[in-house]
Amino acid sequence: MSQTITAPHAAEPTAPEPVVKIEGITKGFPDRKKGFQPIVGLTDVDIQEGEFITIIGPSGCGKSTILKMIAGLESADEGSIRLAGKPIDAPSRELGIVFQQHVLLPWMSARQNVLFALETDPHNTRSKSQLESLADEYLELVNLSHAADRRPAQLSGGMQQRVGIARAFALEPKVMLLDEPLGALDALTRHELQLQLLELCEQQKRTFIMVTHDVDEALLLSDRILVMGTGPRAQIVHDIAVPFSRPRDVENLEQDPKCHELRGFLLNSLTGH
Repeated sequence: MSQTITAPHAAEPTAPEPVVKIEGITKGFPDRKKGFQPIVGLTDVDIQEGEFITIIGPSGCGKSTILKMIAGLESADEGSIRLAGKPIDAPSRELGIVFQQHVLLPWMSARQNVLFALETDPHNTRSKSQLESLADEYLELVNLSHAADRRPAQLSGGMQQRVGIARAFALEPKVMLLDEPLGALDALTRHELQLQLLELCEQQKRTFIMVTHDVDEALLLSDRILVMGTGPRAQIVHDIAVPFSRPRDVENLEQDPKCHELRGFLLNSLTGH
């Protein structure tokens, strides 16, 4: 008698462990007059290594609050946030952050500001000369080698922000958090720094999470765009994969009908239409 042998099913491919896992978080703040005010509603997000994630949404919906919770600067009321499987309960060198304001030390030069961050890193094992070379390397990456010896007051707003970006990158964090880093700049400088960030993204292959109000900026830089709804208890209402390959060209994007369509969808999502 012949025997029928059934081939085993192929194993389902397992998704890689997310570098950042946000699970069931909520957040609110006490108000002296109104009592407890909920801000962020129940939120779940998985972010894979190497992704560039942008969070957009109406003012006051909790975008920056979520970023601060990922950075360990705020704690969630409920739920958890994990970095490579470990709970985030405090700031960490694995989480670099660039704010809208650069927060440079005014008495130090651009090079010294970057070098100071490296020297005060408790995990540093490099020599003084190695740190100096690293500081110069990252200033060169943001096209500031010529201004390395200038103090912040001698730099334009865009140049100051580049120093802040170089300082954060030099620490080589696992995840880079960007809280509207270009929001205070004029349109031309902002566009120049968007292109600079785009180039850094291609070179540095890190994980990025950015908050912005600029839909075009999100489309230019992101692999995924998370759209938050209105508060209170704002949640992520859309998780959109950006369908444009890398490296990206600004002119090609501007002429792509898919880009115009997605831009319209995002703007409508933000205005509630």
